Amino acid sequence: MLSDLKQVHELVRKANEYYNSADHLTYVTYPLVKDLKLIITIVDSLYRSMEAGVNAVILYERLYKRIDLVPESFSARLQIFQEKCMPNYGFSREHLLLIKDLKEIMAHRNESPMEFVRKDKYIICSDDYNMKTITIDKIKNYLFQSKSFIIKLNNLFRNAGKF
Repeated sequence: MLSDLKQVHELVRKANEYYNSADHLTYVTYPLVKDLKLIITIVDSLYRSMEAGVNAVILYERLYKRIDLVPESFSARLQIFQEKCMPNYGFSREHLLLIKDLKEIMAHRNESPMEFVRKDKYIICSDDYNMKTITIDKIKNYLFQSKSFIIKLNNLFRNAGKF
């Protein structure tokens, strides 16, 4: 059980680390270098942050036997998070939509044969020319939304007296 608590603690630490990295890239690095290719790195860091947070909550629930099984796929974990964890801990529907949106962007990018920068936009283009456009303003909005998730995550474990 102690090693499981350490694993939960490590996941929360990683969630904070990825979030801080995304925040730093957005508000410090990007204004200095003005390279829109940083956008995808920021999205990746935000997604990893949210993923680590969800995994920490799921593992915590499993540790206290409120969840029977922790599935391998993140999609299945997200479903459990939505059904069992969100109502219990006060995570909002906006948090879930943000995670799904970030996941979709990363999946779109992984399947994309082409991505490019045009004006102030980072564009990911699929095989059938379905385009996903990301701007720095959209990234700042993602950061704002994910901040409340990270605060809730930290408060959850701080209030539980585990960290």
